[in-house]
Amino acid sequence: MPDESNRNSQVGPSEVMPPEHSGTIVPPKSIYDRTLTWAAGLPWWAIILLVVAVAVLYSMVTSSVYRDIIESLTDDPQVSTDELFEVVQIVGEPTMIVGRYVGETQDSVQSVITQLLRNVIESELVTQSGFIQAADPATITIRTETGLVTIPRDRIETMEPPDATIGDDATITYIERITITGTLTERDGDTMTIRTVDEQIETFEKSRILSREGETIPCDREADPDCEDQEQVTIERAGREITGTLSTLSQTNLSLQPEGSPGTVEFRMGDLDFLYVPTLTIALHEAIVEQPVQPGDEVRIGFVEGTDITAALAEMENLEDVPVPLRYSDGTAQVVLVPYPDLAAALEATGAGELDATIYLDDGPERLAAADWVDENPDAGVVLPNPPSTCDRHCEVTVKLQDDTVSGIVVDETDEQISVRTQAAEYVVIDRDQIVDNRRMEPGTCALNNLRGCNEGIFLTLRVTFLAYGLALIIGLFVGLMRVSHNPVIYAISTLYVEVIRGIPLLVILLYAGFVFSPWLRDNTPLQLSDEWEAIIGLAFGYGAFVAEIFRAGIQSISRGQMEAARSLGMNYPQSMRYVILPQAVRVVLPPLGNDFIAMLKDSALISVLALPDLLQLGRLHISRTFRAFEGYNTVAILYLLMTLFLSFIVRTIERRARLPR
Repeated sequence: MPDESNRNSQVGPSEVMPPEHSGTIVPPKSIYDRTLTWAAGLPWWAIILLVVAVAVLYSMVTSSVYRDIIESLTDDPQVSTDELFEVVQIVGEPTMIVGRYVGETQDSVQSVITQLLRNVIESELVTQSGFIQAADPATITIRTETGLVTIPRDRIETMEPPDATIGDDATITYIERITITGTLTERDGDTMTIRTVDEQIETFEKSRILSREGETIPCDREADPDCEDQEQVTIERAGREITGTLSTLSQTNLSLQPEGSPGTVEFRMGDLDFLYVPTLTIALHEAIVEQPVQPGDEVRIGFVEGTDITAALAEMENLEDVPVPLRYSDGTAQVVLVPYPDLAAALEATGAGELDATIYLDDGPERLAAADWVDENPDAGVVLPNPPSTCDRHCEVTVKLQDDTVSGIVVDETDEQISVRTQAAEYVVIDRDQIVDNRRMEPGTCALNNLRGCNEGIFLTLRVTFLAYGLALIIGLFVGLMRVSHNPVIYAISTLYVEVIRGIPLLVILLYAGFVFSPWLRDNTPLQLSDEWEAIIGLAFGYGAFVAEIFRAGIQSISRGQMEAARSLGMNYPQSMRYVILPQAVRVVLPPLGNDFIAMLKDSALISVLALPDLLQLGRLHISRTFRAFEGYNTVAILYLLMTLFLSFIVRTIERRARLPR
């Protein structure tokens, strides 16, 4: 008979099968369960990161402090620009000169002898003697009514007569070189327009105008019927008056943080009309200068009503019987504060003995009035034991710049402000056929349609990162192929490079590139690296070793059968690697290559040691000017984080598209 306990312990079908397959009716999930399941499947890390990023970005955009920092770190790009390049053009214009052909020189010993002979012997005799026979002379000298003119032969267009000899009258047309420096604003097949002087506009409050003289300049309505007359003005304006918190004060300079402004402003003392700094003056009755305060004494101190000292005492309910903050072994001294309507009355009472002292605090034009009164009344019985004490940091000051005069064309005027164009832009249109040489042609204004002009901040960081990583990929691919080579010499060279570079800190490699390799290249070859390319080569050389190991591992992860199959089809080794192994290895190495790319973006902050104005360097410079380290480093860190998150998203997208189907 079966054991009852065993029979009862047997598991039924409904207990080993899912309820939906066991014939048991499964009740539908509640809304709560479905919501919980849905919430559990969400990428909460990404959601939290997105919320924090939005909150941080909103606070940065709405804060004037952060906006100022972001503008300085992003090179303040324009939306678009037609200013393509900063250029230096050498332009030639034909010039005609008429005179007597008196010599040829080529800056040699022979030219010196020729000059000597010409000064001693008649030109005709020298010519007949055959002494002036210079091979391929560099210059020709013409004597004109105003003196000698020496012209390089490569700039001569025509010479009449073409066979003129020394002493003959000759007419020479040559190219006179003109150097034009400016911003290329427009160009076509025939001409180039270069802005040589930028427009300058000053905008200020109309309340600063002391006097104004102007005249109307009518426009040319025949050329432009819709033009408007302009007003040319000469305005004498009061110097700007600024109130803010004092940061530093010296004999020659001061810096303050204006009210409502995040940064600091520096001024030279010579540019100021006046400076109002809180100044405290203590005047004593001459009989008590050296007299100590005894326990139980009553010290009577006067002050002037309506001055800054009143605000300091406003919270006291009773100005009498205020204890002096001194400790005595027996008892305490008492102080009585006595208000006076004006400073003279308080000082006269001090001199008469009615008061022991007078304290005077002011931050306006009368801040030194107590010291001036004592100087004007030497017999009044009042002395200053110490000179007036001036605040030198963290107090509110007012500065006023000296008055000046501004002249120009009124471009905009409202009830509150006026804008005057003090300098109009100047343009030069040159014929492209006359250009002799382009000495320099560099990207101009930073703009979204001209990123080559963005030379600082975040754009410099991105440009250096992309160029350095592209070069590192090339180095890494070749070294990685060398690392899987069966040639012992190639293998040894590549292994030496990888092991040495991976053992040296990247900062040391950058310093080596900037201060060892680049100077050696400049001194021993015609090549000269810019600071930016020093950083690019240093980063690429340092990361090339890591990229090489990634490629090596990716190549070796492909089975040997793939190579054998390719060789059996008649391919040689390079063809097998190019068409069979590398395409498969690239799919394998994409994730680590993406990680290295993000790591290089972060390590690009090290290029600041080469004095490059990258994102970190500009952040440090901004902090050194404003002393806002918290906001400055916050902004730098957040911008790096945003860039790395964006690059991570791109890398994951590429990985997903390149992933082999399963």
